[in-house]
Amino acid sequence: MDQEKKALINRLSRAEGQIRALRKTIEEEDVADCRAFITQIKAARSALKRASEQFVLHFVHKCQSLPEKDRDEQIAEALKALGSD
Repeated sequence: MDQEKKALINRLSRAEGQIRALRKTIEEEDVADCRAFITQIKAARSALKRASEQFVLHFVHKCQSLPEKDRDEQIAEALKALGSD
């Protein structure tokens, strides 16, 4: 597995762990500190944002081998999706 792919999977795994912890907290009705809970939500959202940015950078690199028209269109769509975050 290449280094970029491994790094992306690690980022997604961290976000997944944070989201599971949030879900468990809600299921067990164990929100003792609202500020800490919101901080965890923000951390999970940030981890997903970084993963999407990392994916787009990797994706753009992979697109270089596509025909020019397809490449430009796919890169533009990826950047548009990233910017709508």
